[in-house]
Amino acid sequence: MIECKKVLPVLIAGLLLLTACGGQEATLTPAAETVVGETAAAETPGSETPVSETISERTFELEFWYALAGSSGQAIEALVEQFNTSHPNIQVTATYQGSYAQVMGKVWNAIYAEQTMPHVTQLGGAPLLGETGSIVPITEFTDGPNGIDRSLIHDAFWDYNTTAGQIWSMPFNNSVPVLYYNRDLFVAAGLDPDRPPTTWDEVIEYGQKLTQDTDGNGQIDQWGYNTHSDTHWYLSAMFLGNGAQIVNEEQTEVLYNSPKGVEMLQLWDDFVNEYQIMPPVQHREARGDFMAGKSGMLLRSSSGIPSTAEEVAFDLGVGMVPAVAGRDPVAPVGGASLVIFKNDDQAVLDATWEFVKFMTSPESSLYLSTHSGYVSTYKEALEWPDMQTYLEEHPLQRVSNEALEYSHAIPIFSALGTSDGALRRAVESVELQAASPQEALDEAKIVVDKNIAEQH
Repeated sequence: MIECKKVLPVLIAGLLLLTACGGQEATLTPAAETVVGETAAAETPGSETPVSETISERTFELEFWYALAGSSGQAIEALVEQFNTSHPNIQVTATYQGSYAQVMGKVWNAIYAEQTMPHVTQLGGAPLLGETGSIVPITEFTDGPNGIDRSLIHDAFWDYNTTAGQIWSMPFNNSVPVLYYNRDLFVAAGLDPDRPPTTWDEVIEYGQKLTQDTDGNGQIDQWGYNTHSDTHWYLSAMFLGNGAQIVNEEQTEVLYNSPKGVEMLQLWDDFVNEYQIMPPVQHREARGDFMAGKSGMLLRSSSGIPSTAEEVAFDLGVGMVPAVAGRDPVAPVGGASLVIFKNDDQAVLDATWEFVKFMTSPESSLYLSTHSGYVSTYKEALEWPDMQTYLEEHPLQRVSNEALEYSHAIPIFSALGTSDGALRRAVESVELQAASPQEALDEAKIVVDKNIAEQH
C-alpha cells in the first residue's frame, strides 16, 4: 500500500461530479451457476499464464473496494471467493463501498488525507485518477511478462480507460444504452412489437402513436418516450451518432456547441416541445413510469435488463439505441473499471494484478455478464458456447451484446465530470424552454472550458 500525496483539487472536484454512465442496476435473475475457469481453454486464449515464483513464495492479503449492490454485487463476491479458493496464498477482502460517486469520494478523501489506499478499486471515470499520481498504468501489467492479449477486448473499452494517450485502468463491468419498450402498448397502438424504432425519426413516429390521453380528461397520461436520468450519456450518444465532436484532440475545449451538436439538442427539444412525446424534466421518474405502463419507450442502460424483465407486468422488448437516419448507431460504453493503486512492494503489485487479471479474464467476464445486465468486454464473447446458451435463454440481453459492434467511448478528459453536469443542465434548459439549444450548449461550453483552463 502507498500513501498518495499528489493533490489536484480542481481535477478531483470534477471527478466527484462524475458518475459512471449507465447506472448501477441490481439484477435479480442469475444464470445457472458456473465456476470460473470452466470455459474451454481453446475459447479463452491467454488465460492460463502461471503465477510468478516471487508471488508463489509469499502470502498476501489484499483489499478490494467495489461499487455494485444486489445480485451484481453478489456476482462480484462469488468471483472473489473463487479467486481466494484458487489462490490460497493471495487472499482478497472485498468491501462494498456504495455507488460509483461514493467510492470516488472515499478514494479522494483517502488521497487528500494521505491515508493508506486499498490495493484495487472498482471506479467509474477511473482513468482520470491517473493525474493524481495514485494509480499504476494498467499497461505496466497487461503488456508485461504476466500480461494479456489486449487485442481480444473491444477497442472501445480500452478507449474508455484512456486519457491523454495513456491506458490507466482495466475494463470490468460495462454497459451500453438500449431502448426498452412495452410490447403490449405497441400492439395497442397498432405498432409491430417485433420492430422497435431504429432511427430518431421513427422514435418520433412511434412516440406520437404511443402518446395518449387515455381517460379523456385533456391531460397526457401515457407518454411515447423518455430517457433515464443520466441524460448527458444519451445526449452524447446523439452527438456522436450525428458526427459531432465532444472535445478537441488536445482536450483543451469542448466542441459540442457545433451545428451538428446543436442539431441533436434541438431534436431533443422537439421530443418535448414540438412533438410532445416526452414529458419535460421527468427523467428521474422515467423508470417508474415505464414500469407502471405509463410510457411506451425508455432509453436506459442495458445493465437494468434482467431486473426490468423480472419486475414488469407487461411483455418487454429491447432494441438498439436509435440512429440518425442514414448513419450507423453509436453505442457509447458506460460502467466501471478496476484500478491498481501504487505500492512500494513490487510483489504486492504483482499479486494485485493476478487478482485483476482473474476478475477480468474471459471466464470471469462470462460469469459477470451472465449474472447481471453487463456485457462481456471480449470480441469473441458471442461465439462462446456458454454465452450462446445464455442468450438463447435470455434473448433480451442479445441486443446489448450485439450493440458492441457499434461501441464507442466518449472521450475521457479532465473536465468530464463538469461536462456531464453542464450537459444535464443544458437538457433541462431546453426542455423547460428557458434557453435555445444553441444558447444552452454555448453556456455549457463556457463552464467546461473554464474548468479545463483551471486545471492547466
